Amino acid sequence: MLPDRPTLQDCQRFHEWLDKEKGFSQDLPLNVMLLVEEVGEVAKEVRRLQGAMGHPEMIAKEGEAREHLRDELADCLAYIVKLANYVGIDLELAYVRKMRYNMGREWNE
Repeated sequence: MLPDRPTLQDCQRFHEWLDKEKGFSQDLPLNVMLLVEEVGEVAKEVRRLQGAMGHPEMIAKEGEAREHLRDELADCLAYIVKLANYVGIDLELAYVRKMRYNMGREWNE
């Protein structure tokens, strides 16, 4: 159902199928809250990873933190894909459009 190297469009089609298959709620505020929860998990794993990096005695902890961070980032992507689906946005086209805009933008930091 999902290719090994999916495009964003493949991901969107997969989540349309998965939502129907599992009966997941398409409630926008609920799914935004769930995304925010996952972003919090990303922050937690980044903190763990940063604390372990550069400490030879913590190599196992660093690997574990990377694995957890990978999974939490994937969860975030899943919720973003789902939200795009629920409001009819082609995420791949939206991303390309926005990055092309950003390339010509002035950044004030």
